[in-house]
Amino acid sequence: MEFLKREEIVTMQKDVARLRETEAQKEKERIAQIAPGEQIKDKKEGAVTLPTKKEGILAEKGKIETLIPKFPRKPSPFQKVLVRIIVVSVLFLFVGFFYWFFGVRKAEKPPEERITPKEEITPPKEEIIEEPEIIIPLSLISVNATETLEVSISEEASTSLSQFLGKKSAADTFTRILIKDSKENKILGLKEFFEVFKIRTPENFYQKTEEDFTLFVYSQEEGERIGFITKIKEEAGLEELLKSWEPTMETDFGNLFAIMNKQGRALFPYFKNASYRGISFRYQTFSIPHFGICYSISNQYFIFTSSGKSIMKIIEQFTNQ
Repeated sequence: MEFLKREEIVTMQKDVARLRETEAQKEKERIAQIAPGEQIKDKKEGAVTLPTKKEGILAEKGKIETLIPKFPRKPSPFQKVLVRIIVVSVLFLFVGFFYWFFGVRKAEKPPEERITPKEEITPPKEEIIEEPEIIIPLSLISVNATETLEVSISEEASTSLSQFLGKKSAADTFTRILIKDSKENKILGLKEFFEVFKIRTPENFYQKTEEDFTLFVYSQEEGERIGFITKIKEEAGLEELLKSWEPTMETDFGNLFAIMNKQGRALFPYFKNASYRGISFRYQTFSIPHFGICYSISNQYFIFTSSGKSIMKIIEQFTNQ
């Protein structure tokens, strides 16, 4: 196969270019001779209608306008500020909603209220004031029963105790008596009991005895006899103090003896010594049989009775322990 020389290839390209220019010039002349609006035949596409002069101008104008892009109009400063305000407001609303929903709403959520139907509504309960618990001291002797006398004023104590003595309990039995002050809600102590019955005591008597005491009634064939027992707080000088009290002891206990129907004076104006089971006691006899004043200091206790039988029964309890 023979190859063309370079000079021959260049010459051929120039000849082809001249041939195309000649054909293009002839085609332009042919189109120029055709009237506007008439159809011409294209070798590839077939019949083509040429545009009119006016349509050509408009087409050319449209091409020019299409080729030149239109830039958007710049917003005014007011519009810029307004847009920024709107954007910031929306942002604040968005943040504020989430803060309220997740923070404030949960914290301020009111407690659920239960609506009670009218028929279920109950009136408020009255305030209940609890009274202080009453402290009852332990009995210092063995008793067969306990009786509580509730009083509001001191005068009632004498009447209540007198009524109890009229019941006539079984013989040879001890009944403990508790006097309760309903106003103060407490059990009377030794000093308060003496004040109720207006029993006078020598000076320093309450300093040597305890306030807690056991008041009792001993039932015997001759009737009911009252007595009491308390612990000794300071024994030194107590025996001498009691002996100094003996001359006025009958009258000082007059109100207490009165509810036992004591009549007349003591048979002797003085006290005598006696002893039972090795424990000594002092006594004074009244005109009524087996009725008088008996007291003893024994085993750190001060015992006071209104009969010899009752004090001996208590001594029996101490010596049998």
